[in-house]
Amino acid sequence: MERPEFRGANTILGNIKSALRGTDHAIRPKYAQRYLVEFEYRFNRRFDLPDIIPRLVCVALRTPPMPERMLRLRLA
Repeated sequence: MERPEFRGANTILGNIKSALRGTDHAIRPKYAQRYLVEFEYRFNRRFDLPDIIPRLVCVALRTPPMPERMLRLRLA
């Protein structure tokens, strides 16, 4: 029996669960900060899905290139 007072909670929990599954299949502590940043980006833009790709392209074009060596330093 579905109760209307729990519908919102069930929806929120289902959305969080789906988002986490879609973000990464195996979460490793070394990359936890990156996972959280990606989840936050997707969560904050979930109501404007048609605009998410153009915004991502805009951010990618404004971000300067970074050598792999620098990326690896940030993981340490």
